[in-house]
Amino acid sequence: MLLLNIEETRIYKDLERQTKLKAAARFLSMGYSISEVAKAVDLFVEEVATEVVNSQTHTEQDDRTK
Repeated sequence: MLLLNIEETRIYKDLERQTKLKAAARFLSMGYSISEVAKAVDLFVEEVATEVVNSQTHTEQDDRTK
């Protein structure tokens, strides 16, 4: 019988990371600092900072397409 712990699957880990990044984006939009957000969602500061850069890039691209 195949026993899998769902938390060890790649799909679970990917979804967990996506959820954390979405939460981080919301916290950042509410004015929390990068270090506060990283601590709250259990990510590295670098990961949250990358999310900031990515969200700014998407915003700039959206502004150009209007």
